Amino acid sequence: MPSHIKKGSFWLRDILKLLDCFKSFSTVQVQNGQSCLFWSDKWIQQPLKLEYPELFSFAKNKAITACKFFSQQFTQDLFSLPLSTEAFQQLQILQSFRDHFPLSEQEDVWCTDWGTFSASKAYKFLIGHRQVPQVFKWLWKSFCQPKQKVFFWLLLKDRLSTRNILRKTKYASGFL
Repeated sequence: MPSHIKKGSFWLRDILKLLDCFKSFSTVQVQNGQSCLFWSDKWIQQPLKLEYPELFSFAKNKAITACKFFSQQFTQDLFSLPLSTEAFQQLQILQSFRDHFPLSEQEDVWCTDWGTFSASKAYKFLIGHRQVPQVFKWLWKSFCQPKQKVFFWLLLKDRLSTRNILRKTKYASGFL
């Protein structure tokens, strides 16, 4: 939905901001090719723009779907001509690949690299694994009240609004 006009609800626009993140750990099994971007989605081993970078640089429509690409009768019409030697060789490889790739009537199937989608696995993939110091594990497992846990957590992270920190930030210049 690239456009300068805002369309849809704020909720939908926020979700669409995460689409690239989702595609980074997802692969698509192309059936009809309508939801798969030919160049930038991962439907082989890696996106075709990385596999054939010279040919991609000559593409007229960099956001073409696989359905539109495969339905084009003359593939060379999709590129700015004349092509470089490397790009022409990549085009020939792509055309031979295209001839052996049938489209069906079923919808494309998106799946994550680890199997079924779960929000916790996606979060772990995007954030990564961090080594947590033992003192923080001990703190959060303790039987203190939550407000005490937060206080000690802020103390350990050096984020309490103490006189020294307030002086550094110049918030307390009138008060201290």
